[in-house]
Amino acid sequence: MSRVERKKLEKEMKKSKKVFKFKKDGSAPKKPLIDKSCKTGQGQNTNIDINIENKKPSNQDKLRQDLADRPENVKDILDKSLKTGIGNPNKVMVNSSSARTITADKIVSVEDERMYFERKQKQKSIGIDDSSFMTVDDIITLEDEESGIIPNSNLDTKTQESQEDNINAIKKIHIEKAPFEDVVKVAESRKQAKADSDIKGKKLGSEKQDSKLESDLPYKAEDNNHKKDLYDKDGDIVAMEYNKKDETSKLLDSVDSVNKATIDDLYEYAEKKKKPKKTDNKEFKKEENKEPIKEKIDKKSNSNKKVKEGNSIMNNESKSTGIIATENSKRGGGFNKFLFGLLGLILVVYGVGCFIFNGRYFPNTKINGIDAGLKTPSSVEDIASKNAESYSIDITGRKNVKDSIKGSDIGLEFVKDDSASKIKKDQGSLAWPLAFFTDYKYDGKLNIKYDKDKLDSKLADLHINDKKKIVAPKSAVPKYDESKKEVTIDKGELGSTPIKSKLVKFLDQSILAQKTKASYPDSVYKAQKYNADSTKVKKAVATIKPYADTKIVYDFEYEKHQIPGQDIVSMFDLDEEGEYNVKLSRDKVREVVRGLSRKYSTYGDTREIQSASTGGKLKVSGGIYGWLINREKETDELYKIIEKKKNVNNRKPIYSQTAVSRQKNDMGDEFIEIDLSKQHMWYVKGGEVQVSTPIVSGNPYNGDATPTGIYPLNYKTRNAVLRGPGYASPVAYWMPFNGNIGIHDSSWQAAYGGSRYLYAGSHGCINTPYSKVAQIYNLAKEGMPVVVHD
Repeated sequence: MSRVERKKLEKEMKKSKKVFKFKKDGSAPKKPLIDKSCKTGQGQNTNIDINIENKKPSNQDKLRQDLADRPENVKDILDKSLKTGIGNPNKVMVNSSSARTITADKIVSVEDERMYFERKQKQKSIGIDDSSFMTVDDIITLEDEESGIIPNSNLDTKTQESQEDNINAIKKIHIEKAPFEDVVKVAESRKQAKADSDIKGKKLGSEKQDSKLESDLPYKAEDNNHKKDLYDKDGDIVAMEYNKKDETSKLLDSVDSVNKATIDDLYEYAEKKKKPKKTDNKEFKKEENKEPIKEKIDKKSNSNKKVKEGNSIMNNESKSTGIIATENSKRGGGFNKFLFGLLGLILVVYGVGCFIFNGRYFPNTKINGIDAGLKTPSSVEDIASKNAESYSIDITGRKNVKDSIKGSDIGLEFVKDDSASKIKKDQGSLAWPLAFFTDYKYDGKLNIKYDKDKLDSKLADLHINDKKKIVAPKSAVPKYDESKKEVTIDKGELGSTPIKSKLVKFLDQSILAQKTKASYPDSVYKAQKYNADSTKVKKAVATIKPYADTKIVYDFEYEKHQIPGQDIVSMFDLDEEGEYNVKLSRDKVREVVRGLSRKYSTYGDTREIQSASTGGKLKVSGGIYGWLINREKETDELYKIIEKKKNVNNRKPIYSQTAVSRQKNDMGDEFIEIDLSKQHMWYVKGGEVQVSTPIVSGNPYNGDATPTGIYPLNYKTRNAVLRGPGYASPVAYWMPFNGNIGIHDSSWQAAYGGSRYLYAGSHGCINTPYSKVAQIYNLAKEGMPVVVHD
């Protein structure tokens, strides 16, 4: 109860003419300490004289002295209250006299008592004498007087115990008549504190006094010997057990009442003070010997109340458990009902489904392409019958083959029987839930019939049997992959040659299943003898690979050419449809040489010249001038190189004919140009004309016209005799370029140029004036080009 509440209660009691009397010396006063007739109007605030001169030390005084010697932890807690000023003796006492009288407003509550002890410790530490200070034990209540109980500190222990028993009795009799709550608590606390002190003293008597502080907290949460604080509804401690020594038991014996708020205050203060300063070694060691304040106070709790509170807690727990169990039971019961209800519903649905699908097909069921889900066998039969009347099938195949067969062409029909019902019987009805996740297909199970002879006649009209569409299959072969630079496998040709027996079987199955669209499967075609996965094909690849790795390079001056791997692979014979033997073929080597000749031989090629006749570019074709590879000899040489797996660099092929230059312009910069239409000839060197002369060419009317084209100058000689049918003509200079046709002097010609060649022409040679032919002879070289054009 707070001080304000007490004041209010005391004023109410005064109005009803009730006075509380208190005394200090331990004996009941002969007359009231406060005159009942005193009506000063000042009430409880009347000054009171108190005699403190001849006060003898009481048990409480000894306790104060004992607390002064207690560990620092207790002392620090008590010191805190000195700052508040509550319970200061200087404020309590007004006048000093041999007899002290005290009014109710000076009663010290539990909170005041705690602060008083703290202040007392602080005063003692600074040297203030507190022998005349009083405690709550020195106060005499009206009930104490009436009961004859005097809580005198000088009384012996037995007398005090007797008084406490009487107080307990008063509490039981007048508990409802108590003036205020503190009276009951004080009386109750005295009795309880004594009982706890006796029990705890026996328990802790055997423990060592020098045990060190295990923790700054009153107890550890994981210590099984410690129990939780239990409080009754008034906030008093009911039960608390510890196994540590109670160093502050004497202090707690003198405390009349302890409530939960006080304990919490002490505990919080102890928490703040629990860490000693490490700089002061002496003080730190002293702190180690302290025992937590909260634990000391809790040891003074009432054992009877502990049992009572324990029972209360057990009852509360039992009630809570019962409530939870009841709630769980309700929930469990509801959940079980839900489960049973759901199970029942599932069984009902399943049963209904079994009944429905006993005569109907499952969902996702297809029969001959008919969506039969949830349909009856009879309805499926009707659909199948209608489909047979308008049935046709379209088929695709290799080489873009497209065929079509109508039901009317082969006499297709559906015969009703028990085939549809049999399908339903085989399907059953119990597994209907799975049908929503499974597809059921039944093809060719219905009784479909057709005329096989008509189908056989129809085969001849199918495009798959058209000879123009038929291609024989070819086995897989080795090939050279230029990107990977290695020998790989060419899958060959699948072909499109049909096998009649397999073709008929496929058509039969498709028609009975009433398929409307289909593709010829691979099984109806003749297969490759060796496919890409064949062991023999892989062996052939391994055999050819070392040859393909051979490096053969030809040198054509303006360009170098390496025989590609694919060309080397092509030089081998492969018994593709036999035993798949691998052998180097000379004929296939010749084919490679021919390819080289076509690319690099210039024999008879059309060329563009800087014409002296036209003064510009002129294209001339024909003739035999240019480079020509000797294919047979070069084939033999290349075969030997491949056979030996020999690497060759800068190989020059064997030529049958050469030219002046191995560059792309193999004519060089020196040639003889003859213009038959102008009947004129030039010797050109480096783009400049060295010799220019008129000529007489062959007579075209006699069949001796000079052929056009580019030819090499075969050779040159002096003093030759030219012979022909019916003539023999000696000449001084002879330079043939096209067989027996050449350039020579002609003393029998009276003139040159113009149209003379039309009536006085030669047998094809180029008749030249003597002086000019001599100049050309001196400049000409064997093999140089002679260009003849119109």
